[in-house]
Amino acid sequence: MYMFVVSAIIILLSVLAYYLYIRHKGAKLQKIEQGICPECGQKTIALKTKKGGGCSGTSNVTYRCENCGYEEDFNISGSCGSGSCTL
Repeated sequence: MYMFVVSAIIILLSVLAYYLYIRHKGAKLQKIEQGICPECGQKTIALKTKKGGGCSGTSNVTYRCENCGYEEDFNISGSCGSGSCTL
């Protein structure tokens, strides 16, 4: 019984930690989509690289701040609307 309780607590804490990580990463991506660096707050963020996975796959996108050097990768799912693939 003790092992079950400890395992359940560890699993719940792991799920909570993952949820908070995804939420934080999403907040960073929202700022980046507005052109604002999440680290320094300047409008100096730019797309560095984009590796696509087609319309139904995800694209690996790297953004870099020209001011502070912040760099981060994001996996963004693509969409096919009216025959054209976009992020």
